[in-house]
Amino acid sequence: MRITNQMMRQNLLSGLRGRMESISRAASEASTGRRIRTVSDDPVDASQIMRMESQVRDVEQYRRNGTFATTRLSTEDVALSSLLKTLQNAKDLVASTTSADPNDPSRQAALAAVKQYKEQMVALGNTKVGNEYIFGGTLTTNPPFQADGTFVGDSNVRQVAINDGVTIDANHSGGAVFGTAMTAIDDLITQLTSGTPAQIQATMSDLQDATQVVMVTQGELGVRLKNIQQTGESLAVQHASLLDRRDAIANVDPAEAIVRLQSEQAALERAYAVINRVMSATLTDYLR
Repeated sequence: MRITNQMMRQNLLSGLRGRMESISRAASEASTGRRIRTVSDDPVDASQIMRMESQVRDVEQYRRNGTFATTRLSTEDVALSSLLKTLQNAKDLVASTTSADPNDPSRQAALAAVKQYKEQMVALGNTKVGNEYIFGGTLTTNPPFQADGTFVGDSNVRQVAINDGVTIDANHSGGAVFGTAMTAIDDLITQLTSGTPAQIQATMSDLQDATQVVMVTQGELGVRLKNIQQTGESLAVQHASLLDRRDAIANVDPAEAIVRLQSEQAALERAYAVINRVMSATLTDYLR
């Protein structure tokens, strides 16, 4: 097969186009620091990058879920601490109330104070995070406690995924947490209204039971918050590792990218020189 001048020119121009594509890619890598921008750049590595980026998004969602649950549970903890203080105030009042006369000023003052304690409990039971009532179970759009202390929420809890295969309860139902306290405070109001000193003192047991329920619930909150914290720390390490591995595949070393660009530029210059010589020789042959 005879190699004609036309064939030589086509081969040289084809090689030049390939060299131009290489220098364009090298320039892009040097300026952006990215080795892989599209799947066609490297299908195998691009597939790995897409898989890692999907894992990164999952981890980021789990971390957001953990933050969401932490906010709700921490708010619960604050509300329950206030409830404990209210119960303690009620117990102190019971211990100091000894009058047998319901109309005694001290007993009337105690009754007024306990009614305020109940209002405080209702307000704590209707604690909100954003637009949601956290003690309503899964009924979060309306107050779970009516003014008289009646619970109108449900007993369900909201579960949140904080890692692959790991979920956590992000709330407690107000019926379980506040129920004993509301019953105890209502009984105290009744006894202060018409009961005997012994009956008033007997309410101390129910108030103590309510205190124990709240303390147990706070213990559960502490365990959940610790679990979220530890899981979050593990996710942070996993997130950083995924990003490092992804960038190691997708990115290029800046110094290496510059060296490659310079090398491609030098190769392009040599290609131009070869083409000039060939074209000159071809023109000379033609003139002869």
